[in-house]
Amino acid sequence: MTIAIHESALIRHFNTRKEVLRAWEEKIGARFSPFRGFKMPDSRLYIEDSDFLDSIVDLIITNERHVFIRGPVGSGKSTLMLLALRDLPTLADRKGNKFITGYVGMTGLYEKQMASAIADSLRIKYRRSWESSQIIDAVAKESLRRYIEEQSRTALFIEDVADNQEAAFHKLRFLADLPTEEMIDVYAGALDEPIFTLVMSGTMIYWNAMLSFLPQIADRTEPLDVPPLNDAKAREFIGRRIAYAQGQIDSFDSENFSVYPFTEDAVKVINVAAKGNPRDIRMLARGCQQVAAENFRNSGNPGVTREIAELVSEAYATLLKEVQ
Repeated sequence: MTIAIHESALIRHFNTRKEVLRAWEEKIGARFSPFRGFKMPDSRLYIEDSDFLDSIVDLIITNERHVFIRGPVGSGKSTLMLLALRDLPTLADRKGNKFITGYVGMTGLYEKQMASAIADSLRIKYRRSWESSQIIDAVAKESLRRYIEEQSRTALFIEDVADNQEAAFHKLRFLADLPTEEMIDVYAGALDEPIFTLVMSGTMIYWNAMLSFLPQIADRTEPLDVPPLNDAKAREFIGRRIAYAQGQIDSFDSENFSVYPFTEDAVKVINVAAKGNPRDIRMLARGCQQVAAENFRNSGNPGVTREIAELVSEAYATLLKEVQ
């Protein structure tokens, strides 16, 4: 017996929608949607805020405080951490010490998972059978050796730190307190400053959690609030993504670029609605793409106008209110 499989109306709807979006992308010369999400975007898409980045790096170099990069979800905290991480290995602190860096981007870690992730990121060997305290002790000893023998301080970047278990927090406290009193006694005179700097990120809720769970670290940590993108940077954010989707990112000129098919007014409307949050700018721009694609099918014009941006922004605001 032959069973006929009919394409459902839902599948036809999504296939048609994909075809419409693809036609719009082809019209503007894009190989894919400029506004798709990336778990870890290409560094050529980053929008650098040099003043804010300098403030992060300066705090690390002066070695007086740990750093907490604070901002809402999607504000660019991870991007800023990666940019600082990129720059540090080429710099030295005021005493001439170089930097060895590690990055822990995983969240929801238990105590031993956190210890292992720290050791792995700093390229420190340990046995898989070891307990978390043994692993962290190995990290501490190797960090000390690198400081004494290689004149290298350690900077550990930890993303969304409060998403991890409370027990994992206390491993960070031990590292934040390096050198220990015992180390100072053994190397009398050679250890007169911290040898381990924590650079953490999280929302205001995460910062408050750290104040509760780790006041000993929070008291020695400088919170830095991520600034929202201004209109010029929002324009560059959209322009870079369009150039990336067109395969032209390597020739992108931040001083001279187009945001076609977006109008200048549309970009401003999007940025106001997104409050300068990069994730929300991307989501709104993607919504504008969908509306513009429908218009393109009917009129042949792929443009994203101020009217489209206002329509999408209003719908987005309504959706957020309903969710809240």
